[in-house]
Amino acid sequence: MIRGRSLVVLAGVLALAVLRTPTLASAQTLPPAESIQAWLDGYVAAFNAKDLDRLGTFYDADVTIFEGGGIDRGWPAYRDQHLGPELREFDDLQFSHSNLAVRMLTDRTAYVTTEYSLRARVRGRPIDSGGLETLIVVQVDDGTWRIRHAHTSSRRRPGPVQ
Repeated sequence: MIRGRSLVVLAGVLALAVLRTPTLASAQTLPPAESIQAWLDGYVAAFNAKDLDRLGTFYDADVTIFEGGGIDRGWPAYRDQHLGPELREFDDLQFSHSNLAVRMLTDRTAYVTTEYSLRARVRGRPIDSGGLETLIVVQVDDGTWRIRHAHTSSRRRPGPVQ
């Protein structure tokens, strides 16, 4: 009898474990903040792959980008005049985010703050950059997230050693 109960308890524990294992369907029903974190991992992968077509799926068509004191308006302008040429210059690209914080403004709008790191080589010269980033993201009708506004600032560089 004890042996039978143990078997029933074990079967129950295994069933619970199976039910709690994440699936593709449950990943699509994550709470908004968690779905944004997972979505941003896909963005980083597309960026490191220098895949402009895939990156385009992360941006709203009317996105505004504030970077380096300049403004890019709209995905086509940002892609063609800024991001595309920049990505073509990078070799050994390593882009990442850390210290991610997601703050929901509504059920379909959030702002995301991160620290970013970008390492690459441009014409043989090493680049080691990083800074802060704020994203305003909106959830579109198909449930995916899009960057509506991005603002980055680079960290200060140490002055020359004298």
